[in-house]
Amino acid sequence: MSGGARSYLDAARSFSALSLALTAACSGSSGAGLKSPGEPRLGNTIRVEIAASSALNSFSPLRALGAGIDRFDTGTVDLMFSKPMLEPVMSSGWGAVSYRLNTELHVEAWHWNPTGSWSMPNQRGYFTGDPQPNAAIKHSFGFPLPRRGFTRNEGTEAVGFSRLTDGARDSFWKSNPYLASAFTGEDETPFPQWIVIDLGTPQAVDTLGIDWAEPYAKSYQVQYFTGPEAMKRPADGEWRAFPAGDIRDGHGGAVTHKLAATASKVRFVRVLMNDSSQTCVAGDSTDRRNCVGYAINEVHLGRCPRPDS
Repeated sequence: MSGGARSYLDAARSFSALSLALTAACSGSSGAGLKSPGEPRLGNTIRVEIAASSALNSFSPLRALGAGIDRFDTGTVDLMFSKPMLEPVMSSGWGAVSYRLNTELHVEAWHWNPTGSWSMPNQRGYFTGDPQPNAAIKHSFGFPLPRRGFTRNEGTEAVGFSRLTDGARDSFWKSNPYLASAFTGEDETPFPQWIVIDLGTPQAVDTLGIDWAEPYAKSYQVQYFTGPEAMKRPADGEWRAFPAGDIRDGHGGAVTHKLAATASKVRFVRVLMNDSSQTCVAGDSTDRRNCVGYAINEVHLGRCPRPDS
């Protein structure tokens, strides 16, 4: 909660007709008082005017401002929902306060709670929540599962590995099944799925290894980003395919692709996937979510030594 929350609430009645007009009045006229670059500007005034007649826009603080809490373990969540904690939070005047889950799984398809069922034994596969729970759901979980639907650690950046690079054959990355045409009813071609590998700093790369799970991509492109930061500054560069990065005859399994005759220094590499094999995870076709999208056990990226080296 913000330390300034009370001051916002005290003025709530007047905010509906409030405007803040900032006027810089320079002393003198015809440029008098202006200083050359590097010199301090003396005699300038900032005037804050509050007048309903000159309002440019308005908002309701109770609707526009809010607060949320997230990323707590089970014991802490129980404490947060106890009466001694709820009373001072609710007394602040904000209205409803939400508890939001923000984990390394990131997308809603990979969260679960105690009220529902799994598609496979021992909390494996996909979770489906109970549409008519008998009690309030207080806990929602997102700790690492055998299949993991996102390539970043998100809320737990300091620990763990992506399922793409954890070295474990019994875990894998799986794309969100609900983006497949089986669920959207739309053509998937304009909306390919992808993974991005961030090497941290530019590294010499000419080879990519992919250990596909089921389903796999029958066609995909291996690309590199030309700018400094693909995820945070996507407008400062573009994705370009490696010279031999266009694969159109994928058959799954463990494959190695020589992407270029000579290595290039790159930081971000993307695998852009199209045309799912629609083969099923562990051969289980009883749940159609197992048979759509794409799944990868491991990826390997680097430089293959030359035969004469």
